Amino acid sequence: MVRDGFQPCDIDSGVRGGNGHGSSPRWEKTIVIAALTVHVVDIGLDLLVLVLFSACGQWAFFFGTGGVVIWAWFVASLYVVFGGGSPAPGDIDSPNAGRTGLPKMLSNFVQVRIFSEAYRCIFHGGDTDYFHTLRLMEAILQSAPGAVLQLYALVVWAAAVDSPDGPDEGAARLLRLSTFTSFLSVGLGLAMWEQKVQFQTSSMYVIGVAVMRFFEVASRAATLAIFGGVTMPFGFLWALAVDYFVILFLIVQHRSVQFSYGIIVALPLVLVSLEPLVWRREDHAVPKDSYYVVRVIEFIFMWIIILQRQPAVSGPEGEIWFGCESLALLSTVCLYATLPCVWFMARKLELPRENSEWGDDGMREGLHDDEMASGSDGSDGSDAGYERQDGRIDPGE
Repeated sequence: MVRDGFQPCDIDSGVRGGNGHGSSPRWEKTIVIAALTVHVVDIGLDLLVLVLFSACGQWAFFFGTGGVVIWAWFVASLYVVFGGGSPAPGDIDSPNAGRTGLPKMLSNFVQVRIFSEAYRCIFHGGDTDYFHTLRLMEAILQSAPGAVLQLYALVVWAAAVDSPDGPDEGAARLLRLSTFTSFLSVGLGLAMWEQKVQFQTSSMYVIGVAVMRFFEVASRAATLAIFGGVTMPFGFLWALAVDYFVILFLIVQHRSVQFSYGIIVALPLVLVSLEPLVWRREDHAVPKDSYYVVRVIEFIFMWIIILQRQPAVSGPEGEIWFGCESLALLSTVCLYATLPCVWFMARKLELPRENSEWGDDGMREGLHDDEMASGSDGSDGSDAGYERQDGRIDPGE
C-alpha cells in the first residue's frame, strides 16, 4: 500500500524528467513556483492568525493553531532527517550534505529544505519529486486541520463582533483569507500527488483534481465548523472522534493496510481523502466509494442538527454565519458535481497494482512482466522497483 515517492512526469507529452536523469520541463518549473507561492502565503497567513489570537487573548485557538503548525513542521523535519531526505552518497550539492543530528533537524524544522528544493528545481533543472512530497505533507498536516480550526474560530469567536471580547472586521477578513489559502494548498498538493504517481496523466485531469479537492476540503471544514458552533462546547471534538473511529472501522474492514498503519492514516482521512484517485480500489486504505458515502451520511446528519440548533443572528454575526453556511452547501454541491467527472478520468488512468503479493496469480504475472520490471538504467533491483511503481503500460497492450 505505502508507495515510495512520486514519479516525475511531463503532462500531456509523456516525457519523463527528473530523478537525476534530465532537467525539469518548463511547465514543471511553473508549477513549482505556483506551489511555493501558495506555501509561503499559507504559512505567512497562519503566523499572522497566531499573532491575532495572541493579541486578542484567544489562547485556546492560539495553542490549537500553533500546535498544528509545530506538529506539521516537526513531522516534515523527521521525514527529511530519517526518511527520504538523506543525501545520496557523494551528493555534495544536497542542502543537507555535511549536516547531521540536531542542526540538520533544526534547519529543516524552519522550512529550509522546501525552499532549497524549489530553488534546485527552478534554477538547476532538478526533479520536482521531493519538493512536492514536502508540499503534500504541509498540505495534509497543516493546511487542512488549520483551515478547520480557523473556520471554527470564525464561527464561534469572530461572529461575536458586538461582544466586548469580539474582534474587529479585519480579524474576520484575515481568517477568511487564511482558510481560502489553505484550501488552495490542499487542492494543489493533492493534485500534484496525482501527477507524480501517474506520469501519463493530462493537464486537464490535474486541474480537475485540484478543483475537486478544493471543494472537498472546503465542504468538510465549513460543515465541521458550523456543526461545532451549534454544539458547543464539545460537539466539534465529538464529531472528529466519531469520524475517526468510523474511518478506522472502514480501514480494518477493507484490510488493505496493516492496522498499525491504519491508525496513523485515519487521522488525515478524517478531513480529506488523501490517496490518489488513480490507485486501484484495492490499494486504498478506505475505498473512495465507501469514503464518500460516509461523508454524505455525516453531512446530512450534521445539517439536521445545524438546522435544529442554528442561532437567530443578524447583522455582522448573521453575515458570517450565512457566509460559512453558504460555503458549506455550495462547496458540497460542487464537490459531488465534479467528483464523477474526475472519477471517470481516473479510471482511464488507473495504475496497476504494484505489490506482487496482492491479488491473484494473473496479477502477479502481470507485475513481473519483463518490460514492466526493467529499470531505467538497467542496473540493480532497486532501480527496477522505482520504475515499476510509476504505472507505465506497454503501448502494445
